[in-house]
Amino acid sequence: MNTEQQMGAAALTAGSQGSQTADAASAGRQPIRAAMGAFLGTMIEWYDFFLFGTAAALVFGDVFFASDDPAVAALASLGTFAVGFFARPFGALVFGHLGDRIGRKASLLVTLWIMGAGTTLMAFIPSYDQIGISATIILVFLRLLQGIAVGGEWGGAVLIASEHAPARWRTFLAAAPQYGSPVGLILSTLMFRLVSSLPQEDFIAWGWRIPFLASALLVIIAMFIRRSVNESPELVERKAKGDISQIAPVRLVFRTHKKALFAGIGLCLLSSAGFYFLTTLMITYTTTFLHVPKPDILNVIAWVGVVELMALPVGSWIAHRFGERKFLMWVTAASVAWAIPLMYLVGTGSVMNIAIGILVAIALLGAYYAVVPAFLPRAFPVQMRYTGISLSFQLCGAIFGGTTPVLGVWLAKEYGGDWLPLGFLFLALCAGNFLAAAFLPVEDSEKQSL
Repeated sequence: MNTEQQMGAAALTAGSQGSQTADAASAGRQPIRAAMGAFLGTMIEWYDFFLFGTAAALVFGDVFFASDDPAVAALASLGTFAVGFFARPFGALVFGHLGDRIGRKASLLVTLWIMGAGTTLMAFIPSYDQIGISATIILVFLRLLQGIAVGGEWGGAVLIASEHAPARWRTFLAAAPQYGSPVGLILSTLMFRLVSSLPQEDFIAWGWRIPFLASALLVIIAMFIRRSVNESPELVERKAKGDISQIAPVRLVFRTHKKALFAGIGLCLLSSAGFYFLTTLMITYTTTFLHVPKPDILNVIAWVGVVELMALPVGSWIAHRFGERKFLMWVTAASVAWAIPLMYLVGTGSVMNIAIGILVAIALLGAYYAVVPAFLPRAFPVQMRYTGISLSFQLCGAIFGGTTPVLGVWLAKEYGGDWLPLGFLFLALCAGNFLAAAFLPVEDSEKQSL
Protein backbone atom coordinates (compact mmCIF):
# COMPACT_ATOMS: atom_id res chain seq x y z
CA MET A 1 0.00 0.00 0.00
CA ASN A 2 1.49 3.37 -1.06
CA THR A 3 1.71 6.43 1.17
CA GLU A 4 -1.46 8.07 -0.21
CA GLN A 5 -3.45 4.86 0.30
CA GLN A 6 -2.15 4.53 3.86
CA MET A 7 -3.10 8.12 4.61
CA GLY A 8 -6.56 7.58 3.09
CA ALA A 9 -7.10 4.43 5.14
CA ALA A 10 -5.98 6.24 8.27
CA ALA A 11 -8.37 9.09 7.54
CA LEU A 12 -11.26 6.66 6.99
CA THR A 13 -10.42 4.86 10.24
CA ALA A 14 -10.22 8.14 12.13
CA GLY A 15 -13.50 9.29 10.57
CA SER A 16 -15.17 6.02 11.45
CA GLN A 17 -13.88 6.22 15.02
CA GLY A 18 -15.00 9.85 15.24
CA SER A 19 -18.44 8.91 13.94
CA GLN A 20 -18.66 6.05 16.43
CA THR A 21 -17.61 8.39 19.24
CA ALA A 22 -20.23 10.94 18.19
CA ASP A 23 -22.87 8.22 17.95
CA ALA A 24 -21.88 6.93 21.38
CA ALA A 25 -22.03 10.43 22.82
CA SER A 26 -25.42 11.00 21.23
CA ALA A 27 -26.67 7.67 22.54
CA GLY A 28 -25.35 8.55 25.98
CA ARG A 29 -27.36 11.74 25.94
CA GLN A 30 -30.57 10.03 24.83
CA PRO A 31 -31.85 9.04 28.31
CA ILE A 32 -31.70 12.67 29.45
CA ARG A 33 -33.00 13.99 26.12
CA ALA A 34 -35.87 11.47 26.18
CA ALA A 35 -36.73 12.42 29.75
CA MET A 36 -36.65 16.12 28.84
CA GLY A 37 -38.81 15.56 25.76
CA ALA A 38 -41.29 13.55 27.82
CA PHE A 39 -41.37 16.26 30.50
CA LEU A 40 -41.80 19.25 28.16
CA GLY A 41 -44.42 17.64 25.95
CA THR A 42 -46.40 16.36 28.91
CA MET A 43 -46.11 19.72 30.66
CA ILE A 44 -47.72 21.47 27.69
CA GLU A 45 -50.42 18.86 27.24
CA TRP A 46 -51.34 19.08 30.93
CA TYR A 47 -51.16 22.88 30.79
CA ASP A 48 -53.79 22.71 28.05
CA PHE A 49 -55.87 20.14 29.89
CA PHE A 50 -55.75 22.02 33.22
CA LEU A 51 -56.70 25.24 31.47
CA PHE A 52 -60.00 23.66 30.55
CA GLY A 53 -60.56 22.32 34.06
CA THR A 54 -59.91 25.73 35.62
CA ALA A 55 -62.02 27.53 33.04
CA ALA A 56 -64.82 25.00 33.50
CA ALA A 57 -64.84 25.73 37.23
CA LEU A 58 -64.56 29.52 36.94
CA VAL A 59 -65.97 30.86 33.68
CA PHE A 60 -67.46 28.37 31.20
CA GLY A 61 -70.72 28.18 33.14
CA ASP A 62 -71.24 31.91 32.45
CA VAL A 63 -69.95 31.92 28.86
CA PHE A 64 -71.32 28.72 27.33
CA PHE A 65 -74.32 27.71 29.45
CA ALA A 66 -77.53 29.61 30.11
CA SER A 67 -78.81 29.09 33.67
CA ASP A 68 -79.86 31.36 36.52
CA ASP A 69 -78.76 28.76 39.10
CA PRO A 70 -74.93 28.90 39.60
CA ALA A 71 -74.84 25.28 40.83
CA VAL A 72 -76.67 24.03 37.72
CA ALA A 73 -74.36 26.04 35.45
CA ALA A 74 -71.36 24.59 37.32
CA LEU A 75 -72.68 21.04 36.84
CA ALA A 76 -73.20 21.64 33.11
CA SER A 77 -69.75 23.14 32.76
CA LEU A 78 -68.10 20.27 34.63
CA GLY A 79 -70.06 17.91 32.40
CA THR A 80 -68.06 19.20 29.43
CA PHE A 81 -64.93 18.72 31.55
CA ALA A 82 -65.94 15.05 31.94
CA VAL A 83 -66.40 14.67 28.16
CA GLY A 84 -62.64 14.89 27.68
CA PHE A 85 -62.16 11.91 29.98
CA PHE A 86 -64.65 9.81 28.02
CA ALA A 87 -62.62 10.48 24.86
CA ARG A 88 -59.33 9.48 26.48
CA PRO A 89 -59.74 5.68 26.15
CA PHE A 90 -60.30 6.16 22.42
CA GLY A 91 -57.02 8.07 22.25
CA ALA A 92 -55.36 5.31 24.26
CA LEU A 93 -56.60 2.70 21.77
CA VAL A 94 -55.57 4.64 18.67
CA PHE A 95 -52.19 5.92 19.83
CA GLY A 96 -51.40 2.83 21.89
CA HIS A 97 -51.88 0.77 18.72
CA LEU A 98 -49.75 3.21 16.73
CA GLY A 99 -47.09 3.38 19.44
CA ASP A 100 -46.77 -0.40 19.85
CA ARG A 101 -46.73 -1.20 16.12
CA ILE A 102 -44.97 1.79 14.57
CA GLY A 103 -43.20 3.75 17.26
CA ARG A 104 -43.52 5.78 20.46
CA LYS A 105 -42.02 8.90 18.90
CA ALA A 106 -44.45 9.19 15.96
CA SER A 107 -47.41 8.75 18.28
CA LEU A 108 -46.21 11.46 20.66
CA LEU A 109 -45.67 14.00 17.89
CA VAL A 110 -49.24 13.56 16.65
CA THR A 111 -50.79 13.82 20.12
CA LEU A 112 -48.96 17.09 20.75
CA TRP A 113 -50.26 18.68 17.55
CA ILE A 114 -53.83 17.62 18.25
CA MET A 115 -53.77 18.97 21.80
CA GLY A 116 -52.23 22.28 20.73
CA ALA A 117 -54.74 22.82 17.94
CA GLY A 118 -57.74 21.95 20.10
CA THR A 119 -56.68 24.26 22.93
CA THR A 120 -55.73 27.23 20.76
CA LEU A 121 -59.02 27.11 18.86
CA MET A 122 -60.95 27.32 22.14
CA ALA A 123 -59.78 30.92 22.43
CA PHE A 124 -61.87 31.82 19.38
CA ILE A 125 -65.22 30.22 20.29
CA PRO A 126 -68.06 32.78 20.42
CA SER A 127 -70.17 32.83 23.58
CA TYR A 128 -73.60 31.27 24.10
CA ASP A 129 -75.16 34.74 23.90
CA GLN A 130 -73.63 35.23 20.45
CA ILE A 131 -74.37 31.94 18.65
CA GLY A 132 -76.48 29.95 21.09
CA ILE A 133 -76.11 26.18 21.47
CA SER A 134 -73.54 26.10 18.64
CA ALA A 135 -70.99 27.57 21.05
CA THR A 136 -71.52 24.68 23.45
CA ILE A 137 -71.26 22.12 20.63
CA ILE A 138 -67.96 23.59 19.40
CA LEU A 139 -66.60 23.59 22.96
CA VAL A 140 -67.53 19.94 23.44
CA PHE A 141 -65.96 18.97 20.08
CA LEU A 142 -62.66 20.66 20.94
CA ARG A 143 -62.77 19.08 24.39
CA LEU A 144 -63.09 15.70 22.67
CA LEU A 145 -59.92 16.48 20.69
CA GLN A 146 -58.14 17.32 23.94
CA GLY A 147 -59.28 14.04 25.46
CA ILE A 148 -58.11 12.00 22.46
CA ALA A 149 -54.68 13.67 22.55
CA VAL A 150 -54.19 13.19 26.30
CA GLY A 151 -55.37 9.59 25.90
CA GLY A 152 -52.33 8.84 23.79
CA GLU A 153 -49.88 11.18 25.51
CA TRP A 154 -49.25 9.79 28.97
CA GLY A 155 -48.42 6.19 28.03
CA GLY A 156 -46.05 7.22 25.25
CA ALA A 157 -44.28 9.84 27.37
CA VAL A 158 -43.77 7.36 30.21
CA LEU A 159 -42.35 4.74 27.86
CA ILE A 160 -40.10 7.04 25.85
CA ALA A 161 -38.52 8.06 29.18
CA SER A 162 -38.44 4.69 30.95
CA GLU A 163 -37.35 2.58 27.95
CA HIS A 164 -34.36 4.86 27.35
CA ALA A 165 -33.35 4.86 31.01
CA PRO A 166 -30.54 2.69 32.46
CA ALA A 167 -31.89 0.16 34.96
CA ARG A 168 -30.43 1.92 38.01
CA TRP A 169 -32.10 5.23 37.05
CA ARG A 170 -35.38 3.84 35.74
CA THR A 171 -37.46 4.78 38.79
CA PHE A 172 -36.21 8.37 38.59
CA LEU A 173 -36.24 8.96 34.81
CA ALA A 174 -39.55 7.19 34.26
CA ALA A 175 -41.10 9.87 36.49
CA ALA A 176 -40.05 12.66 34.08
CA PRO A 177 -43.54 12.99 32.52
CA GLN A 178 -45.02 13.29 36.02
CA TYR A 179 -43.11 16.53 36.57
CA GLY A 180 -44.96 17.92 33.56
CA SER A 181 -48.26 17.65 35.41
CA PRO A 182 -47.50 19.99 38.33
CA VAL A 183 -45.56 22.42 36.15
CA GLY A 184 -48.48 22.51 33.70
CA LEU A 185 -50.82 23.06 36.63
CA ILE A 186 -48.68 25.90 38.00
CA LEU A 187 -48.50 27.62 34.60
CA SER A 188 -52.22 27.28 33.88
CA THR A 189 -53.20 28.43 37.37
CA LEU A 190 -50.85 31.42 37.27
CA MET A 191 -52.18 32.41 33.86
CA PHE A 192 -55.74 32.28 35.16
CA ARG A 193 -54.71 34.03 38.36
CA LEU A 194 -53.34 36.84 36.20
CA VAL A 195 -56.38 37.27 33.97
CA SER A 196 -58.89 36.75 36.79
CA SER A 197 -57.63 40.01 38.32
CA LEU A 198 -59.26 41.83 35.40
CA PRO A 199 -62.67 43.41 35.94
CA GLN A 200 -65.29 40.64 35.88
CA GLU A 201 -66.86 41.93 32.66
CA ASP A 202 -63.52 41.91 30.82
CA PHE A 203 -62.57 38.53 32.27
CA ILE A 204 -65.81 36.96 30.99
CA ALA A 205 -65.66 38.74 27.63
CA TRP A 206 -62.04 38.14 26.59
CA GLY A 207 -59.62 37.73 29.51
CA TRP A 208 -60.09 33.97 29.93
CA ARG A 209 -59.09 33.44 26.28
CA ILE A 210 -55.49 34.67 26.71
CA PRO A 211 -54.16 31.49 28.45
CA PHE A 212 -55.60 29.38 25.64
CA LEU A 213 -53.85 31.48 22.98
CA ALA A 214 -50.50 31.04 24.76
CA SER A 215 -50.69 27.30 24.13
CA ALA A 216 -49.69 27.71 20.45
CA LEU A 217 -46.20 29.00 21.31
CA LEU A 218 -45.63 26.29 23.90
CA VAL A 219 -46.53 23.54 21.41
CA ILE A 220 -43.93 24.75 18.91
CA ILE A 221 -41.21 24.59 21.58
CA ALA A 222 -42.18 21.08 22.68
CA MET A 223 -42.35 19.83 19.09
CA PHE A 224 -38.77 20.95 18.49
CA ILE A 225 -37.54 18.98 21.55
CA ARG A 226 -39.50 15.82 20.80
CA ARG A 227 -38.24 15.59 17.24
CA SER A 228 -34.67 15.21 18.56
CA VAL A 229 -35.47 12.11 20.64
CA ASN A 230 -34.68 8.68 19.19
CA GLU A 231 -37.14 5.83 19.09
CA SER A 232 -37.40 3.61 22.17
CA PRO A 233 -34.45 1.17 22.20
CA GLU A 234 -36.63 -1.64 23.58
CA LEU A 235 -39.06 -1.26 20.67
CA VAL A 236 -36.18 -1.10 18.17
CA GLU A 237 -34.78 -4.30 19.65
CA ARG A 238 -38.19 -5.96 19.46
CA LYS A 239 -38.55 -4.96 15.79
CA ALA A 240 -35.08 -6.38 15.06
CA LYS A 241 -36.17 -9.77 16.41
CA GLY A 242 -39.19 -9.98 14.12
CA ASP A 243 -42.00 -8.09 12.38
CA ILE A 244 -44.42 -6.63 14.91
CA SER A 245 -46.57 -4.78 12.37
CA GLN A 246 -49.10 -7.63 12.48
CA ILE A 247 -49.45 -7.63 16.26
CA ALA A 248 -52.84 -6.53 17.59
CA PRO A 249 -51.87 -5.09 20.99
CA VAL A 250 -55.43 -4.38 22.13
CA ARG A 251 -56.47 -7.98 21.55
CA LEU A 252 -53.34 -9.22 23.34
CA VAL A 253 -54.06 -7.06 26.40
CA PHE A 254 -57.61 -8.33 26.76
CA ARG A 255 -56.67 -11.91 25.96
CA THR A 256 -53.59 -12.36 28.11
CA HIS A 257 -53.41 -9.45 30.59
CA LYS A 258 -56.96 -8.69 31.73
CA LYS A 259 -56.02 -8.90 35.41
CA ALA A 260 -53.14 -6.48 34.90
CA LEU A 261 -55.47 -4.09 33.04
CA PHE A 262 -58.12 -4.02 35.77
CA ALA A 263 -55.55 -3.68 38.53
CA GLY A 264 -53.83 -0.98 36.47
CA ILE A 265 -57.07 0.99 36.34
CA GLY A 266 -57.24 0.85 40.13
CA LEU A 267 -53.57 1.85 40.43
CA CYS A 268 -54.34 5.11 38.61
CA LEU A 269 -57.25 6.19 40.82
CA LEU A 270 -55.38 8.82 42.82
CA SER A 271 -53.43 10.19 39.86
CA SER A 272 -56.68 10.73 37.95
CA ALA A 273 -59.80 10.93 40.11
CA GLY A 274 -57.91 11.89 43.27
CA PHE A 275 -56.08 14.72 41.60
CA TYR A 276 -59.21 16.24 40.08
CA PHE A 277 -60.94 15.85 43.42
CA LEU A 278 -58.25 18.03 45.01
CA THR A 279 -58.13 20.61 42.22
CA THR A 280 -61.16 20.99 39.94
CA LEU A 281 -63.73 19.81 42.50
CA MET A 282 -62.22 21.84 45.34
CA ILE A 283 -62.23 25.01 43.19
CA THR A 284 -65.93 24.53 42.46
CA TYR A 285 -66.89 23.37 45.97
CA THR A 286 -65.11 26.18 47.82
CA THR A 287 -66.25 28.99 45.51
CA THR A 288 -69.84 27.80 44.96
CA PHE A 289 -70.78 26.31 48.36
CA LEU A 290 -68.34 27.92 50.81
CA HIS A 291 -68.15 31.28 48.97
CA VAL A 292 -64.35 31.43 49.12
CA PRO A 293 -63.06 34.21 46.81
CA LYS A 294 -61.75 32.88 43.49
CA PRO A 295 -58.28 34.44 43.80
CA ASP A 296 -57.82 32.83 47.24
CA ILE A 297 -58.55 29.27 46.08
CA LEU A 298 -56.46 29.80 42.93
CA ASN A 299 -53.53 30.77 45.15
CA VAL A 300 -53.95 27.49 47.02
CA ILE A 301 -54.15 25.50 43.76
CA ALA A 302 -50.98 27.22 42.51
CA TRP A 303 -49.20 25.82 45.59
CA VAL A 304 -50.54 22.36 44.70
CA GLY A 305 -48.08 22.23 41.81
CA VAL A 306 -45.19 23.41 43.97
CA VAL A 307 -45.84 20.81 46.69
CA GLU A 308 -46.25 18.07 44.10
CA LEU A 309 -42.94 19.02 42.50
CA MET A 310 -41.20 18.67 45.87
CA ALA A 311 -42.93 15.35 46.61
CA LEU A 312 -42.04 13.69 43.29
CA PRO A 313 -38.28 13.18 43.84
CA VAL A 314 -38.92 12.15 47.46
CA GLY A 315 -41.34 9.46 46.29
CA SER A 316 -38.90 8.22 43.64
CA TRP A 317 -36.04 8.00 46.16
CA ILE A 318 -38.04 6.13 48.83
CA ALA A 319 -39.45 3.69 46.27
CA HIS A 320 -35.97 3.09 44.82
CA ARG A 321 -34.66 2.39 48.32
CA PHE A 322 -37.45 0.20 49.73
CA GLY A 323 -39.33 -1.14 46.70
CA GLU A 324 -42.03 0.29 44.45
CA ARG A 325 -44.95 -1.90 45.57
CA LYS A 326 -44.27 -1.41 49.28
CA PHE A 327 -44.02 2.33 48.88
CA LEU A 328 -47.24 2.57 46.86
CA MET A 329 -49.08 0.63 49.56
CA TRP A 330 -47.66 2.84 52.33
CA VAL A 331 -48.55 6.13 50.67
CA THR A 332 -52.06 5.10 49.64
CA ALA A 333 -52.75 3.80 53.17
CA ALA A 334 -51.69 7.21 54.51
CA SER A 335 -54.07 8.85 52.00
CA VAL A 336 -56.94 6.72 53.33
CA ALA A 337 -56.16 7.97 56.86
CA TRP A 338 -56.08 11.62 55.71
CA ALA A 339 -59.37 11.61 53.70
CA ILE A 340 -61.76 12.65 56.49
CA PRO A 341 -59.41 15.19 58.16
CA LEU A 342 -58.85 16.69 54.70
CA MET A 343 -62.51 17.47 54.13
CA TYR A 344 -63.06 18.56 57.71
CA LEU A 345 -60.41 21.25 57.21
CA VAL A 346 -61.83 22.28 53.84
CA GLY A 347 -65.34 22.42 55.30
CA THR A 348 -64.33 25.10 57.80
CA GLY A 349 -64.13 27.61 54.95
CA SER A 350 -60.85 29.01 56.29
CA VAL A 351 -58.34 29.53 53.47
CA MET A 352 -55.50 28.46 55.76
CA ASN A 353 -57.28 25.23 56.74
CA ILE A 354 -58.22 24.56 53.12
CA ALA A 355 -54.56 24.98 52.13
CA ILE A 356 -53.36 22.59 54.86
CA GLY A 357 -55.93 19.93 53.97
CA ILE A 358 -55.32 20.04 50.22
CA LEU A 359 -51.53 20.41 50.32
CA VAL A 360 -50.96 17.49 52.72
CA ALA A 361 -53.10 15.32 50.45
CA ILE A 362 -51.16 16.55 47.40
CA ALA A 363 -47.83 15.74 49.07
CA LEU A 364 -48.99 12.12 49.49
CA LEU A 365 -50.42 12.03 45.98
CA GLY A 366 -47.27 13.52 44.44
CA ALA A 367 -45.00 10.96 46.09
CA TYR A 368 -47.29 8.16 44.86
CA TYR A 369 -47.56 9.74 41.38
CA ALA A 370 -43.79 9.60 40.89
CA VAL A 371 -43.67 5.82 41.20
CA VAL A 372 -46.62 4.74 39.04
CA PRO A 373 -44.73 5.21 35.70
CA ALA A 374 -41.95 2.86 36.82
CA PHE A 375 -44.26 0.25 38.37
CA LEU A 376 -47.22 0.01 35.98
CA PRO A 377 -45.26 -0.74 32.74
CA ARG A 378 -43.77 -3.85 34.41
CA ALA A 379 -47.21 -5.45 34.19
CA PHE A 380 -47.14 -5.57 30.35
CA PRO A 381 -44.68 -6.96 27.75
CA VAL A 382 -43.06 -4.45 25.39
CA GLN A 383 -45.24 -5.37 22.37
CA MET A 384 -48.43 -4.38 24.21
CA ARG A 385 -47.00 -2.03 26.83
CA TYR A 386 -48.06 1.31 25.31
CA THR A 387 -51.59 0.02 24.86
CA GLY A 388 -51.73 -1.64 28.29
CA ILE A 389 -50.61 1.30 30.40
CA SER A 390 -52.51 3.83 28.27
CA LEU A 391 -55.76 1.90 28.63
CA SER A 392 -55.19 1.50 32.38
CA PHE A 393 -54.65 5.22 32.89
CA GLN A 394 -57.29 6.49 30.47
CA LEU A 395 -60.06 4.04 31.35
CA CYS A 396 -59.54 5.10 34.94
CA GLY A 397 -59.85 8.72 33.83
CA ALA A 398 -62.99 8.04 31.81
CA ILE A 399 -64.73 6.07 34.54
CA PHE A 400 -63.58 7.96 37.61
CA GLY A 401 -61.56 11.07 36.68
CA GLY A 402 -64.06 13.19 34.80
CA THR A 403 -67.02 12.00 36.83
CA THR A 404 -65.50 12.68 40.26
CA PRO A 405 -65.93 16.49 40.16
CA VAL A 406 -69.48 16.07 38.83
CA LEU A 407 -70.33 13.51 41.53
CA GLY A 408 -68.73 15.71 44.17
CA VAL A 409 -70.77 18.78 43.17
CA TRP A 410 -73.94 16.67 43.11
CA LEU A 411 -73.20 15.32 46.61
CA ALA A 412 -72.53 18.84 47.89
CA LYS A 413 -75.79 20.08 46.36
CA GLU A 414 -77.81 17.14 47.72
CA TYR A 415 -76.38 17.46 51.25
CA GLY A 416 -76.47 21.23 51.50
CA GLY A 417 -72.72 21.73 51.08
CA ASP A 418 -71.81 19.27 53.87
CA TRP A 419 -68.15 18.19 53.71
CA LEU A 420 -68.54 14.64 55.09
CA PRO A 421 -69.94 12.93 51.94
CA LEU A 422 -66.99 14.34 50.01
CA GLY A 423 -64.64 12.94 52.66
CA PHE A 424 -66.06 9.45 52.14
CA LEU A 425 -65.78 9.87 48.37
CA PHE A 426 -62.05 10.64 48.62
CA LEU A 427 -61.57 7.80 51.13
CA ALA A 428 -63.13 5.32 48.66
CA LEU A 429 -60.76 6.43 45.90
CA CYS A 430 -57.72 6.01 48.17
CA ALA A 431 -58.85 2.57 49.38
CA GLY A 432 -59.33 1.33 45.82
CA ASN A 433 -55.84 2.52 44.91
CA PHE A 434 -54.35 0.72 47.92
CA LEU A 435 -55.89 -2.59 46.86
CA ALA A 436 -54.65 -2.19 43.30
CA ALA A 437 -51.11 -1.46 44.50
CA ALA A 438 -51.21 -4.63 46.57
CA PHE A 439 -52.48 -6.94 43.82
CA LEU A 440 -51.14 -5.62 40.48
CA PRO A 441 -49.40 -8.60 38.80
CA VAL A 442 -45.88 -7.60 37.77
CA GLU A 443 -43.77 -9.71 35.42
CA ASP A 444 -39.99 -9.99 35.53
CA SER A 445 -38.36 -8.46 32.47
CA GLU A 446 -36.99 -11.80 31.32
CA LYS A 447 -40.50 -13.21 31.19
CA GLN A 448 -41.96 -10.34 29.17
CA SER A 449 -42.37 -12.18 25.88
CA LEU A 450 -45.16 -14.16 24.31
